[in-house]
Amino acid sequence: MSQLKSLLISLSLSPLLLGLGNFPSQAQTFNSLSGETITKVVTFKKTNGENLSFKIAGPPDKVNNAAIVLATVLGVGVDDSAAKTVIPIVLAGADPVLTTDLILNLNGLVRDQTGVNITKLNQAINAYNSIIDKADANSLKALNNTPEFTAIRGLLGNIRKPLG
Repeated sequence: MSQLKSLLISLSLSPLLLGLGNFPSQAQTFNSLSGETITKVVTFKKTNGENLSFKIAGPPDKVNNAAIVLATVLGVGVDDSAAKTVIPIVLAGADPVLTTDLILNLNGLVRDQTGVNITKLNQAINAYNSIIDKADANSLKALNNTPEFTAIRGLLGNIRKPLG
């Protein structure tokens, strides 16, 4: 539960102001079907000069999509510990645009740990459900076995319950 609380707190620390562009499709391509694996290191320089590095390994198309989503959420100020949750989610086969939408709506979901931004909660739930709806059978199975994705499901459910 403390990991979930940490995720929620780190996601709620920065404001969201971003218009999303087009991401590559997450549909299975020759690269994801060929069994080829690559490793990419994404380095992000924080405003304080600190460099953050994230290692991403998997099929080339999914690695590239994960790197784009990671760079996007880091670029708008999502905490690095929360931002890295996109890597296993996108590698499992989640749509990159919807994953970005999900993480950005989790960002700022809780205000001062006393209130919930209902609009962001609704948008996060919609993004989560859209990821599931859009996923193929293999991606859905992989997402169900991804602790970060299941933790987000639990988080959204726990926040929504008291609101009815």
